[in-house]
Amino acid sequence: MRNKSFYLLDPYIGKWKTEGLTKSGETIIGTDTYEWIEGGFFLMHKTDITFGKKKIQSLEITHYDDMEDVFRSQSFDNNGRISISTLKIYHDIILIFADTERFKGNFKDNTIEGLWEQFDGKNWMPWMDLKLTRI
Repeated sequence: MRNKSFYLLDPYIGKWKTEGLTKSGETIIGTDTYEWIEGGFFLMHKTDITFGKKKIQSLEITHYDDMEDVFRSQSFDNNGRISISTLKIYHDIILIFADTERFKGNFKDNTIEGLWEQFDGKNWMPWMDLKLTRI
């Protein structure tokens, strides 16, 4: 039986239109798809976007860490990059933390909107605004 905290991820299941704009003016367009792996213990998240002129595809697997009461994700992309992050969900607030990136957003009706920031070695700097709309 899966942990009750996993029900916090149920609203994300489905396909989403992804749109955004970086602070340097690059556009982001594409899709994000969330689905449960059989059994409901792991969430699979696929991203297929164009970031400026670069095509980015990724596969992320999320699981629940009951010792820390957080979600953990590991993502792999088509450029060979691996990212590990921690997710927290409080009602409609989404927080994602990684070593050099973080996200704060809100889930409202059929949209997810928020701001990604990057760490420049000293400070967190705004990186991009992102909006996902359920298709």
